[in-house]
Amino acid sequence: MFSTRCRKESEGKKMSVEYCAYPFLKEESNLCDYEIATDRLASMLSVARHHIRHIPQEDLLQLMEMIYHANGSIRGNCAIRDIELQKLNILYARYSIHMDHFVLPDGCIGASYLHVLRVETKAVIRIMHRIQQEGKTVEAVLFDFMNLLSNTFFMLCLYENKHDGFLEREFISRSYV
Repeated sequence: MFSTRCRKESEGKKMSVEYCAYPFLKEESNLCDYEIATDRLASMLSVARHHIRHIPQEDLLQLMEMIYHANGSIRGNCAIRDIELQKLNILYARYSIHMDHFVLPDGCIGASYLHVLRVETKAVIRIMHRIQQEGKTVEAVLFDFMNLLSNTFFMLCLYENKHDGFLEREFISRSYV
């Protein structure tokens, strides 16, 4: 049961903020799930920053800020524009390492956190598709951003592992032969 003190003013009651973690938690749509998932991404990146040794903190903070801009970009105005895509593409290129086979999501602690972020970003994309199926507009640039973000996290994994001296472990799938 939700607190009766956590109501939007539009419901005729003044919201008591100390009893309300987030005013949209009762929504039936997936929009609140998206916002929580992107908040989780930014928070997990904050934890990861303390374990990533070979990528400048400024680059990680830039990613965190972009994720927070994406957070409100469906409920409010889309704050992800072509300029953010360009910045993200620059980061992708800066840390890009050629990989022509699957690898296990393994490595040093920083890369391991980045692998989790990569996968969590895919989960965000799935939520975005569900929001779109509910009839809510999700800008194409936001899909591009999240897909590029997931792939950027993968490049950061490879970069962090390489500079930490960890050799990637190839994964040969028996499912896709």
